[in-house]
Amino acid sequence: MSPRPPFPCLVLGTGILLAGCINIGGGGAAVDRRSYDLLPPLPAGRPAVADGPETVLVEPFSVDPGLDREELVWRRGATESGAYENYRWVRPPEEGVRTVLADALARAGAAAVVATDPSPAKADYHLRGHLARCDEADLGASWSGVLEVHLALTRAKDGEEVLRRTYARQVPAAARNPTAVVEALRRALDEVAAALVEDVRTVLEADRQAGDPP
Repeated sequence: MSPRPPFPCLVLGTGILLAGCINIGGGGAAVDRRSYDLLPPLPAGRPAVADGPETVLVEPFSVDPGLDREELVWRRGATESGAYENYRWVRPPEEGVRTVLADALARAGAAAVVATDPSPAKADYHLRGHLARCDEADLGASWSGVLEVHLALTRAKDGEEVLRRTYARQVPAAARNPTAVVEALRRALDEVAAALVEDVRTVLEADRQAGDPP
């Protein structure tokens, strides 16, 4: 991994779990070790009124092999990449992305039930996903968070794929440090979630209008 400068302890941003600096040994300098997670907002006071009666199961997401690790991944240019030794995910990032997207669908009332775990006995639609990018892009003078997720929605009764789309966002980080990058990734995830909600709403409404109940 290319050498990286030390980073000061920073305040955690909304929707990100962070565990901060620790001191190892007697008189040495503090080692900045941090853990991150992608979290949805706190539950709303009351559930949203659903657009329709459907149940959507958000299945576990797959992940690109380059992201299948605990450490936060960085990339520089088209060929160079590495991972931070002391900056890690609390859980696999694809699980955090899945949780936030499912929460956004439920919070918006896109369907009557949006489930992850435990999975429902019966679901009308299945949403599958693959996390292709969730990393830091080192652009020299500035860093960004890059998120790319591939999603497909399938109607259960006939197995027809009614939606397949790639959602990609690159959001500049407020500073050149890993915490700012994770905050940028969280903002990118909010943008993806908003786009997904509108797409799922459009597809489900089209099915209802076509008289094609689940």
